[in-house]
Amino acid sequence: MKKLEFPEYYYSNIKQISQDHKKWNDYKWQLKNSYTSVLQLKNILKDIDSIEVEKKYNFLITPYFLSLIDFDNPSDPLRRQVFPNISELEIDSNLKEDPFLEKSSMPVKNVIKKYPDRVVIIMTNRCASFCRYCTRKWNWQDPFTISFKEIDEIHRYLEKEKNIREIILSGGDPFIISKRILGYALEKFSKIKHLEVIRIATRTLSFLPQIVDKEMTNLLKRYKPIWIITHFNHPSEITPLTEEAVEKLLDAGVAFANQSVLLKGINDNVETMKLLLNRLEYLRIKPYYLFQCDLISGTKHFRTKIEDGLNILKKLINSTGGLCIPHFIVDVPGAGKIPILPEYIIEKNDKEIFIKIEDRIVSYPLV
Repeated sequence: MKKLEFPEYYYSNIKQISQDHKKWNDYKWQLKNSYTSVLQLKNILKDIDSIEVEKKYNFLITPYFLSLIDFDNPSDPLRRQVFPNISELEIDSNLKEDPFLEKSSMPVKNVIKKYPDRVVIIMTNRCASFCRYCTRKWNWQDPFTISFKEIDEIHRYLEKEKNIREIILSGGDPFIISKRILGYALEKFSKIKHLEVIRIATRTLSFLPQIVDKEMTNLLKRYKPIWIITHFNHPSEITPLTEEAVEKLLDAGVAFANQSVLLKGINDNVETMKLLLNRLEYLRIKPYYLFQCDLISGTKHFRTKIEDGLNILKKLINSTGGLCIPHFIVDVPGAGKIPILPEYIIEKNDKEIFIKIEDRIVSYPLV
């Protein structure tokens, strides 16, 4: 596989973004100097879209992620994921602010329970950058981070719920909060006897890989098993800094899986998706889910046809290794995550089935 590299414009972009190059890999500096309005970037980027969108949906991007964007390309796939688009203001009756009714699925504050054996814990609504297709746009306003008292309340709830074997620390992004709070939560939850697995969902390996420092890895080493659920949508998000962060986390003993979202004009072709999945495998991150874009308000311009996802999946199955193949998932309000599979069986009788693979039809005997 081709060695991971920064885009050719990366270092020239850094010079335009900041004169303080010595602090570039300091994650605290990155967070402090993040951009919160597209107007701050009018001297750098061409064709900035309507700032009207910012009145409804926040904008946020780290200098690091900004540096990975091709400033001369208004359709750059990384840019389209985080920059406001006037299409976000289009109204579609099928798209809702909270289609999964998460706000009403909380038995305890900051806990979402939709499945019998696992819960999502909202650790914060802060992120390193905001994805325009985010499932939790309803939670962007009024920044908050979970408190020690709220962690204690969740701990008491989880101790009583013996059927819960897995928790997902989510947000926002749990890696953004202080190590003290994250460590307190991990310590409390890891002592619950019937809890078997802790997942941490993070986008920082795309937006801010510098945040994976010695303090973070030393913290995670104390607890097993921890799964890190990454979120990469495009191969350009994966850089040498990403690889360095992944190596540190692997050394800390975590396991990895990735969730991607199928996004129109960003990764909805087999060449881009295959390169992304191959790079994830190279990093030892298992491609886990490929989501059909959720039914979230303001995401109509991102949505693809179900057939597009199935066709991509079918071509991937025929062209790359099984470790690279994710489940194609539609998250159905009221029903949960449903895997959608390509149809291969075209005929069946008592003796055999007939399977269509690309342009061939083959038979397989039945027992």
